[in-house]
Amino acid sequence: MVEKQLKTYKQHNELLSQFIVRLSAFYEGFSDQIDAELRILRGHLSGTPNFTLAAISITKLNSAIQNQDLTLKKYASDATSALENAMKMLQKIVYENEELKKQVTNQLIALNQPIGDIFSLYSLFQRALDLHRIALANEISNHNVVAEEPGASKTKDSLYKSILEELNQLIASYAQKKPTDKQLTHIKQRLSDGMTEDQLLKSCIVILRMIVQDAMAEASITGKVIQSLHNSLDKIGSDIQLSIEGSRHQYEQRQAGRAQLQQQIEVMEDAVSQSHTLEDLKEQTQFCVNTIADTLSQQFKNDAQGQTSLVNLLSSMQSRIDKLQKQTLLYKKKLTEQLMLSQTDPLTGLPNRQAYDDKLSKAYQRWQDNKQQLTVAIIDIDHFKTINDRFGHTAGDKTLQVVSNQLKQLLSDGMFMARWGGEEFTILVSDMAPQQVRSMLENIRATLASLPFKFKQEKITITASIGATNFKNGDTPETVFDRADSYLYKAKNSGRNRVITDQDINE
Repeated sequence: MVEKQLKTYKQHNELLSQFIVRLSAFYEGFSDQIDAELRILRGHLSGTPNFTLAAISITKLNSAIQNQDLTLKKYASDATSALENAMKMLQKIVYENEELKKQVTNQLIALNQPIGDIFSLYSLFQRALDLHRIALANEISNHNVVAEEPGASKTKDSLYKSILEELNQLIASYAQKKPTDKQLTHIKQRLSDGMTEDQLLKSCIVILRMIVQDAMAEASITGKVIQSLHNSLDKIGSDIQLSIEGSRHQYEQRQAGRAQLQQQIEVMEDAVSQSHTLEDLKEQTQFCVNTIADTLSQQFKNDAQGQTSLVNLLSSMQSRIDKLQKQTLLYKKKLTEQLMLSQTDPLTGLPNRQAYDDKLSKAYQRWQDNKQQLTVAIIDIDHFKTINDRFGHTAGDKTLQVVSNQLKQLLSDGMFMARWGGEEFTILVSDMAPQQVRSMLENIRATLASLPFKFKQEKITITASIGATNFKNGDTPETVFDRADSYLYKAKNSGRNRVITDQDINE
């Protein structure tokens, strides 16, 4: 019977070992640290299994996997956000291709759905790559017929410009975090000097690697902080349990003391009723009084010890709670700072595209509920590339800072403005009549045109083209932005330095 059981155990152990080996091979590639420990574990379980060493490896893996749990979730979230931004850029680039634009819109809808697992994320990446390949193929096709169609390179130039703007923003953001990073300094210099498409692609890859590394590091720090908070809560829970047990023990002691006192009182009553002489009564009473005094003394002693233990325990709990509060406040402050940094444009100090997307999402929900006026406006500085080419990127940066400061002064409370990218700014206006919005935008246009700019002793007039539209039934944030963007292009094509809104289109 024993041999049969041992044989069964052996078969089960072999089956479990094979399963662990195959499962570990399946997850290979998750992280270098976990991969190294998985290889050690497979070595312990291959051939003749060494379960003692395997148990040590499993303990290490359990700790490593626990610390990596948030990393995978954050990676999926960041990757989805990056894909969404890439799709929004592509949607803007392929605006004139209705079929491709529809496919990109569908992909954006899919990206806003819950991601089931990492393999679902891979399919989203694959679809995004396919759409970019299609867009690239269209660009190549347009390039091949450039002799017949002089404007065929417009889409390609637009794509190059969009990527360049995005890279400039990312470089500016990371330069603040890593001012001594040689790679960032080198890329920033080459951006100023001009890049080929191949150099631009390689630079994008470098920045993407930095983003992924930061995401992994941040997830690791978050995991450690949460683990520290969890440990503190465990200690507080243990202290509370000790306090409860101490209180229960004191209660039981008091109950026993009361029982002893009651018993002595009954003995005294019996002595009073049964004693025949005064001496007998005195002797019995003295014995009972001494016993009661001893009982009360022990009760006082137990209460004092319990009180001291309770005070010490409460003091320890208070110390841990204070530490926990400090950790929580520090982590909350860090999260707030990171959120502010991630939603602020480092050059102008304005909210960035991410902050705009968050604000627009909330405004869109309110608009769906109350249908009050909600307007999206896009402002684009005219001939901005000429400023960079003639006077350098420092002059271009200064222009953006001056324009952004002027815009902030011209906007009323309740209006939201962000730097969309490059020389483009976006404005959200709630609950304002279309004619009032148009007057406000005309005032912005005229004020910018009258600003006194001078570069290298040369006076320059800075103008801006503006497109604006209101939300209508059936609209989404994407369709409204696209419509405002199309009005902006009409303003550009109509001579620049002008405002085009729904009113101009409907007239």
